[in-house]
Amino acid sequence: MIEPIGRAAAAYGLHRAPLAQPAPAASLATPPAAAASASSPSAETAASASSAAESSFGAFLDRQVSQAVETLNEGERMSVAAVTGKAGTHEVVRSVLAAEMTVQTVVSIRDRMVQAYQDVMRMAI
Repeated sequence: MIEPIGRAAAAYGLHRAPLAQPAPAASLATPPAAAASASSPSAETAASASSAAESSFGAFLDRQVSQAVETLNEGERMSVAAVTGKAGTHEVVRSVLAAEMTVQTVVSIRDRMVQAYQDVMRMAI
């Protein structure tokens, strides 16, 4: 019943970016002018890493949406199979509950995204 959420969490864990490491003490002792000149190449690297993270996050979202649609389709297929007598009650209940949980999860995520958007729009400039 909670398999779709477990798979989503496992997929997210595999594809999330590692946490940033704290700066070494030697870099804290460098003067600001030297740090500014040294940060230019790293800014380019950070920009390329950011674009890679965005594409991997986009790919992650695409996979999760596809998985949610597949779960809903499986629930529908099992319901049709139950009507025709080709599926057992346990299988049908399991797939329909998985589809229901998927819909609830997607709606919850959508609500949180709308709430975050509204919070950003309410911020003073």
